[in-house]
Order: sequence, then C-alpha cells, then structure tokens
Amino acid sequence: MSLRRAVILTLKQVPGLAAVYQAYLAPSNAPRPYATVKIVPGVGSSRIWYAGTQEIEVRLYGNQTSFHALDTLERSVIAALHGRTITDTMDNPPTKYETELVPQAGMDFVEPENELIGRLVIFRAASLIERGTE
Repeated sequence: MSLRRAVILTLKQVPGLAAVYQAYLAPSNAPRPYATVKIVPGVGSSRIWYAGTQEIEVRLYGNQTSFHALDTLERSVIAALHGRTITDTMDNPPTKYETELVPQAGMDFVEPENELIGRLVIFRAASLIERGTE
C-alpha cells in the first residue's frame, strides 16, 4: 500500500500541474508549475496492524513571477484532495484513503537559487489496515 502513490496519482489529474514528483526528487529542469509530495510519519494504534493518520505535505512550485498562479493551483489541489477518497490503484486489491485539508493559510516560500516560488499545502489521510491484510 502506498499513500504517496495514491496522492501522486490523484495530483497527476489536476489541470495546470505540469508534473508531480516525490519529495526531493524533482529534476532541476522539471516543467513548471509542478508539485512534490512528502508523507510525514503518522500517529496510530498498535492494537491492530495500523490505524491512524498521516500528514501529506504538497509543495507547489512555479516561476518567480507571481503567487497568483499558485493561488489557482492551490484551489485545484484542495478540490482534488479535501474530503475525498483517493486510491492506490496499483495495489491488489486497491488501497483507499480518506483525505482532508489541515486548515491553515497557504504557506509561501521562495527558493532563489532555483528561481522558484512555492506554496505548502498540508492534508491528513486516515488509514486503517487490519492484521493479516498487509
């Protein structure tokens, strides 16, 4: 099962995103705008194999011209992930996750060495995997 893969597969369907990568793996010549996905270790229960939540950090990157384009992309990414069930279709059987936005204002950042501006958007995914299903 792969939450990361489910998020990437979902974000690849977002209009306006040129590409989606795992965190830290975008090439220097990546087409812009693009997104990266990082899964933060979750909080869960050990009474069953896994139950809990995991945070998903989606970073949107664009050219250093204006944050308005990132505003539009952020709305599209939120529409794709907030209150949705996303699926890792490469699992057999497919694994599903419930995702929701972690409420906060978008966090802007600049990477001058790469001539990029960015926006961090955070989501939370609920997971339940019972013993014997993994």
